[in-house]
Amino acid sequence: MARTKLEGIYIPVITPFNEDESINFEAIKGVAKFLGENGVTGIIPSGSTGEMIGLRLEEQIAVNKAYIEAGHANGLKVVASTGAYRTCDVVTMSQAAEEAGADGVMVVTPWYMGPNKKELYQHYKTIHNSISIPVMMYHNPYYSTVLLDDKFIARLYNEGCIDAVKERQADVYRQQNLRRLTDDNFGIFYGYDVCPVECLTCWSDGWVCGTGNLFPAENAKIYQLAKEKKTAEAMKAHEELIWPYLHLFSESDSNGDVLWLQIIKEGLKMRGVEAGYSRKPVLSDLPEETIKRLKDTLKHYGYID
Repeated sequence: MARTKLEGIYIPVITPFNEDESINFEAIKGVAKFLGENGVTGIIPSGSTGEMIGLRLEEQIAVNKAYIEAGHANGLKVVASTGAYRTCDVVTMSQAAEEAGADGVMVVTPWYMGPNKKELYQHYKTIHNSISIPVMMYHNPYYSTVLLDDKFIARLYNEGCIDAVKERQADVYRQQNLRRLTDDNFGIFYGYDVCPVECLTCWSDGWVCGTGNLFPAENAKIYQLAKEKKTAEAMKAHEELIWPYLHLFSESDSNGDVLWLQIIKEGLKMRGVEAGYSRKPVLSDLPEETIKRLKDTLKHYGYID
């Protein structure tokens, strides 16, 4: 039986922690409600933005379950991130996500040891065979150290190991080439924040947008215009709705840091959404200069006075 094709704009949501680093499950409901009110298709809990590497296996299962319930209650699809180094852990979390009602799972390539292609093939084949919901491969060589070529990614789809890919290299050509090497049932997701219109108007089916945690309505509008092939309007909206905030996530502070996760969480708090703290070693505080830039940017959009 064919699996439902994944498409749309998905937000890789934050994990709100309490100050003592316990998970704030009540705040998860508020984050899902906020995103549900702002026009996105769905959410991806426990991804990079969700501090996956700071979660124990049982916590990742619990966060995914909480977001599945809260997401569905707010009209959102939920693709649960179940990435881990060990294949058996991914299978355990993926089966738990399916049991909890997830619409799919996203699985980043195993990191650190850099598995070879034979190992990766078996990894994804095992996961795919263990569940009946779609499997999105998260290709992020910057974090995982695993860089794959288009032919291998296409082979994983063509031979029934994955159903979709979040392509984080942000290379427009890769989207085109992946489509050429597969078919229209393969869900290709642009996985960065700077060139969505170029990808969505041509070859991609969806967009996974981290900055959408803080600016979901803006990104949802661009996604919709691009998918409707209103390219000129989409490009204009990109200039007006993304460029004014992009400096927050691309320009470093005087210490040379781009504290993107802290900016998202602090910005959500400014917008009235309880986003909590981060887990160490990530510190939750921001320099005053960054707080000023953040406030000025949110004022530009009319979100704070």
